[in-house]
Amino acid sequence: MATLTIPFPNFQNGQPVVAAQHNTNNTAIANFVNGLSAGSNFDNGAIGTAAIAGQAITNALIADGSVNTIKLAASLSLTTPALGVATATSIAVSGNVSVGTVAGLSTPTNGVLVQGNVVYHLETSTQVANYTLVLADDGKLVELLNASPVTLTVPLDATVAFPIGTQITILQTGAGQVTIQPTSGVTINANPGYKLRAQWTAGTLIKRAANTWVLLGDLSA
Repeated sequence: MATLTIPFPNFQNGQPVVAAQHNTNNTAIANFVNGLSAGSNFDNGAIGTAAIAGQAITNALIADGSVNTIKLAASLSLTTPALGVATATSIAVSGNVSVGTVAGLSTPTNGVLVQGNVVYHLETSTQVANYTLVLADDGKLVELLNASPVTLTVPLDATVAFPIGTQITILQTGAGQVTIQPTSGVTINANPGYKLRAQWTAGTLIKRAANTWVLLGDLSA
């Protein structure tokens, strides 16, 4: 910890105390303590695990939002063996994320490299009539249930700005055949056609470029 310097440390017993000197000393002490509360005057490593009692730092002692990027040094390393679970409704990560290591592979640019199993569950959107895709369908399973033929329409980028790489799976759950129809100006490459073959067949739309998709799956003309 930084050293507290007292401007006038040598008061003598029986000697008068000059008010100005006394006030200067008090000011120095107050400034030092205020610096501690603001996070300064601490040497590197001054606060170690031995100096903090177990469970001493609790949620009640840390105000919401008080520990932020302004308070934390750049490239902060956390070496505590057990960290609590972070919870959030969403987490935005810029750059690369690696979980474990995979021999022979390097982390892709702006990608995720994971060693082990990744468990995820598709969100489902159930439709019972003709339907036009919306941005919220990105990554979902869109089910179409109708006894009569129905059409799923892929909109223009100007209407719905799906990012390149979007994947949407379409499943026909009813007897009515599903046709995947591009809006004028949109290209869907597919073979042999744009229809799902029968009930309980599926196709996946993948966006390859602006207004350009490929349709893969159990299709018919």
